[in-house]
Amino acid sequence: MKLKKLSIILFSLSFFALFFTKAQVVEASDTAEQAYKTVIDTRDSVVSLYAKGDDNVFRKVTNRALAPTSSWYTDKQVYHGLTENNTYGNFFRVATNEWAEYKDSNFGVEVILQKLTAQVDNYPQIDAQTITVKDGVKAPIYDSYGHRTGKTVPANSSWSTDRLYSYGSGIPLDFIAYRIGSNQWLSYDDVNVTATR
Repeated sequence: MKLKKLSIILFSLSFFALFFTKAQVVEASDTAEQAYKTVIDTRDSVVSLYAKGDDNVFRKVTNRALAPTSSWYTDKQVYHGLTENNTYGNFFRVATNEWAEYKDSNFGVEVILQKLTAQVDNYPQIDAQTITVKDGVKAPIYDSYGHRTGKTVPANSSWSTDRLYSYGSGIPLDFIAYRIGSNQWLSYDDVNVTATR
């Protein structure tokens, strides 16, 4: 149990460092778009959209937003983008010059699982291929928005997986899960990785 908590804390620290830290001062002209193809899943509230101006400043769009519990393909991201309020945020592009800001766990990010040259110990395995429900656990199935579906899978059952999902801005993250089917996820806490890519 201590190892699992340590794993979640270390994963959360790396997620936090990836999304929310930068060692240097960032000017609006320094923020660069980075290719990042994935899916974001909005949670229980409307997510505001922003437009990125020619000056690289993100300004809130007032006539459109992302609906609660909806999924959006994203192809680019900007870390520490400057907003019109002189604050910095992390943005994912969901349409031509329409960006969703990641804050307060307003959406989850799906990560496509892949073969790695090295897996860092004590982190959720991003090269997972098969997961097995822990002994004695009747694992609840979650939807793509982090809600329990009311369905469960039995202890010791094995499942193929292709994505990791997480949301949260704290350490540890609020929720981490592996996908076992369309809109079906098992919590990281309820499974063990039993085969990798």
